[in-house]
Amino acid sequence: MIRRPGHSVNASVARRSDGLPAVTGLDLELAVANVARWGGDTGLFRTSLAAALSSGPLPEAAAIQDLAAVAAWRAGVIGLRKDALRAVSSCLDAGLADMVGATLGMPGTDVAGFVEGQRTDRFFWPAWQQLGRAYLIARLGGFAGLGGPWLAHPGDVIAAGEGRWLVEVGEELWAVDADLFGHSVSLAGDDPADTGDPGTAGVRVVSVPTSYLLEVVREAG
Repeated sequence: MIRRPGHSVNASVARRSDGLPAVTGLDLELAVANVARWGGDTGLFRTSLAAALSSGPLPEAAAIQDLAAVAAWRAGVIGLRKDALRAVSSCLDAGLADMVGATLGMPGTDVAGFVEGQRTDRFFWPAWQQLGRAYLIARLGGFAGLGGPWLAHPGDVIAAGEGRWLVEVGEELWAVDADLFGHSVSLAGDDPADTGDPGTAGVRVVSVPTSYLLEVVREAG
């Protein structure tokens, strides 16, 4: 169980700190630096991309760029979600199902179903579909004194769209954007729009009385 900010799907994945193989025409160490700048987990990025690049003959540089985008998304860069899903489809079209599967941490035969599930459910993960019980997707936020964003305990949570919530923290309103692999937490605008969107079906963000962390939970059924 995650007892700090993080996502369950990556909780048991080993992280590596060593370099990536040299690829002609592509600066992978710059990609690592960008993942760090965008708030992603560089160790997880290295692990995911290295798994892909060691799973078969190296493809052309454009395909490796696609794999890097997928690895960055899996490493928590939620802003790359749309680009990464496009990249997954491009890799499938190029016959690279096993490579993109290695990047995502699943068999290549599961990738097409994963993409299809993600079209309607940004928290979809094949291995969780048959659990038949509630489960934890992620924990996020935290006390500012321990590296989190908040000085007060998070209170009421309001759904604000697909994978998006507004959270009252003291006198402030914060915006949360989350998916299977990553999340962002930022101060909301002075007058955030009321979308009237009920949010992601079956997924709640819960404020825990004993923690400054919020829990993203998939309800049973």
